[in-house]
Amino acid sequence: MPEYKLPADGSRLGLRHRDATALHVDWEQIRAANEYEDVVVQPKPTADVLEEYGYDGGQDLTTEEGLAAAIEEFEGTRGHDEWRDRNQPMMNYVWPCEMPYGTSKEKAAQLIAEHGGSTCLVSCEIGGENFVGIALTGGGMNLAHDIAAAYVCCGHAPPLAVLDDALSQIKEMSEPVRPLVVEAATRTVESLRWTADSLEQRVERSRNEIAPPDADDALASGPQA
Repeated sequence: MPEYKLPADGSRLGLRHRDATALHVDWEQIRAANEYEDVVVQPKPTADVLEEYGYDGGQDLTTEEGLAAAIEEFEGTRGHDEWRDRNQPMMNYVWPCEMPYGTSKEKAAQLIAEHGGSTCLVSCEIGGENFVGIALTGGGMNLAHDIAAAYVCCGHAPPLAVLDDALSQIKEMSEPVRPLVVEAATRTVESLRWTADSLEQRVERSRNEIAPPDADDALASGPQA
């Protein structure tokens, strides 16, 4: 199984989904529209998953070859089905999350399984369009930190809609993700500041265009000796 690594620098994560918000969906309708194919990009089960779900095939899970053989044996078992069923959307909303260049859905799904808490990556057709997003596999009072971590796993800065709550729950995230979220948040703040400064300049130019200063006032406020 390939070893996937988190992004090295959170300050370089993409801002494409900075303003993203959750979309309300009906998963039963989506599954029907997708001919009941699994809408989740399922990660490869880890050794911990195999042990948790009752694998007892005798393979050495500490070696790459043994783990690969065990995963093959695990597929199609009751434990495998239970594991897949657990990694399914529970809440009727989803966060859009297109994959950036160079990041595969398989890589993102594997990282989400390790660092994304109660989230999963979905890939399906919605309204006739291909869609990729992040869904919650569990409920809770506030899982913003899991959503933020999942976006980082996909190579994006977390959306503004979850960023404040996610930062307040920073210690709920896996340790490797924490600095990446903070660095991504810093970049988001910089982008917002640039947007605000640019808009402020546009407002001033527009104000002068529709209400130019009085000519006498302009002369009176000219250069002083």
